[in-house]
Amino acid sequence: MLALTLLLLATLPAVSPEQLEVRLAADVASLPTAASELGRALEGGSRSKAADAGEYLAALARARCRRLARQGSWTPEDLQALLTIQLADPQRFVSEPAFRSRVLEVLPHALDPSAPPRLRDDLLFELDQVRGIDFAASEAIEAGWGAVPRRALERRVDFPTRAADRLRFFDEAENPLSASVYSLPSFFFGLEEASAFLAGVRKAAPDRTLIVLTDLPLRRRLEERTDLKLRLLETYGRPYSPWPRDPFSLVRTPSGAVRVLVRPNLQPGREEDASLGPELIQNLPDDLDKAWGRAAWTTAPVPFHNGQVLTTRDAAWITLHALEPRVLALLKLPRVPVETFSSAAGVGRYVAAAKKAAAELETLYGRPVRFVHPLSDDPALMRRLGGAAGYDLDSIVTLLPGSRALVADVTAGRELLGRLAPEDWKAFRDGYGLEPEGEALTRSLTAAQPAGLDDFLDLTAEHLAKQGMEVRRLPLLAVPVSLLRNREGLTHREFLITWNNVVAE
Repeated sequence: MLALTLLLLATLPAVSPEQLEVRLAADVASLPTAASELGRALEGGSRSKAADAGEYLAALARARCRRLARQGSWTPEDLQALLTIQLADPQRFVSEPAFRSRVLEVLPHALDPSAPPRLRDDLLFELDQVRGIDFAASEAIEAGWGAVPRRALERRVDFPTRAADRLRFFDEAENPLSASVYSLPSFFFGLEEASAFLAGVRKAAPDRTLIVLTDLPLRRRLEERTDLKLRLLETYGRPYSPWPRDPFSLVRTPSGAVRVLVRPNLQPGREEDASLGPELIQNLPDDLDKAWGRAAWTTAPVPFHNGQVLTTRDAAWITLHALEPRVLALLKLPRVPVETFSSAAGVGRYVAAAKKAAAELETLYGRPVRFVHPLSDDPALMRRLGGAAGYDLDSIVTLLPGSRALVADVTAGRELLGRLAPEDWKAFRDGYGLEPEGEALTRSLTAAQPAGLDDFLDLTAEHLAKQGMEVRRLPLLAVPVSLLRNREGLTHREFLITWNNVVAE
């Protein structure tokens, strides 16, 4: 049968895609070779012959789709066989950009319109795990297969430059939250954790619109929780983080329409989050899109990280670390020049660039930018500020109405550990899945508390008090990832147990 299949491929017009699909179904072993030969035909000969090969490949894939639809169910092996046809040569697709580009032109047409949504979704979930299919390619395929209401590319707009068109950041004191957007990827959350969290949000906000960006394994389970009244947006397994607040902001135009403001800077280890805002626009249900004034997205002209900014009605509060990407761009440096911070001149150069970057953020946020700490060219001060490098501001400082501030306290966290009763230690260890026991756990945690961060937080508390704020301290604990029983896939050094990272309404 293999020899016959190759002969058929040499004379494509003589054998219909439907006939070839029937023969490949009877001779499963020959399918990879047949698909690979079709892939070669995509590149060879004239442009018209390559186009004919692409149409033939897409038709062959559609024929296999119809077979699976008639079956009514499919195995993982069935899906892989269909994906082999759609990708023509999976290994070449991954390793050869030129070949991949040609196949990507075919893929939006490689699903039969009559295919059941479940088959379509299973295929898209598998495709999005294939290296080389980025957001733009995935969107084109999803649009071609009727899986999304719109393409995000069609809703991208220029960032407004006129003062009259300035985007408006929300002031929760005057505009209570009407919708919340969450990212709950199945590789990060199980059904139990996601359901408990969303049930808590629903109880606290019975009428709020809850939008959840999630993927197939978790979405299908959450669909059963009709009591939570969720708006589930399918991401097909794209590796987004659980922190949508960092890479984009929801803002409004002067007319009240919603804009998704995407940051231009990529965060190492979370590069895929650059597509999280466009993903929201792409998948937003039509009724919400209408209510939001035909939502669109734009890219900010300057870097930002919302985990590093605390906005109030009168100001946007930041740390020096929030400005790092823009400062490095202004100084034309690849990294922070810590070797120059031993002199006032070296520190002063960096601080001057930071002040310029802060002024740019004032234009973006439409309010004064203030530092939660003192800022000068003093090398000793710069060393103290360095203690907060790598920590998000919203994890360690909370600003409340009435000029009140809650500042984390590492010393208070250490003292809290010293007061824990044996049953509390057990609950703590079991709740976070920690490996050591008894005195070994106590020693490890006590030694892991970051002294540099503690010094920075004391400095911040003193500074905010001098600004006229009422400051209270909250315990903070750093837990090394090395203490976890299961740390598979985790690359960060530690995580924080903090009472600061909350939404205050």
